[in-house]
Amino acid sequence: MNASKHEHRAEPVTVRFAFTPAAAYVRAARLVAADVASHAGVVTGLLDEVRQAVGEACTRAVLRHRDSQIDDLVRIEFSIGDRFVAKITDNARDMRARSEGRRAPVAHGGDARPNDHDALEEDTLSEEITLIVLGGLVEDLVVTGPDSENGTTVSMSWPLPGGPQSADH
Repeated sequence: MNASKHEHRAEPVTVRFAFTPAAAYVRAARLVAADVASHAGVVTGLLDEVRQAVGEACTRAVLRHRDSQIDDLVRIEFSIGDRFVAKITDNARDMRARSEGRRAPVAHGGDARPNDHDALEEDTLSEEITLIVLGGLVEDLVVTGPDSENGTTVSMSWPLPGGPQSADH
């Protein structure tokens, strides 16, 4: 890129990748997020926030895939325009929409959940806590979905030097 990373970009730049929904790959996603954010010009003081927020959103996506027993890839998109935007997308459907007919996971090593209702409450609580943590980390946070057919996208953005300071993206 010939333009200074602090200049307004006429065309947004997008970086996309996907990873297998496993906890081992969340660390790599966090490192990529911090590196792309740094190259985009996100101020140094916000890089830890970017890293932690992307890690939380990726962990949430991995857990949603695990709980839905799907192996689809978790998708990540970073956009660099007037703001640095990170979008993490899972393919897990709404747990409440599929709670009818859900089977409790087979227990191995004493990890049995008493019943489907308790498992659904635990999953919902865990997801709510993650969203609360993300809301505390990121001023501009939007979660779209889930519904009975699609997963969710967690969209977060941070200001870039020289860009508008509004939360709109």
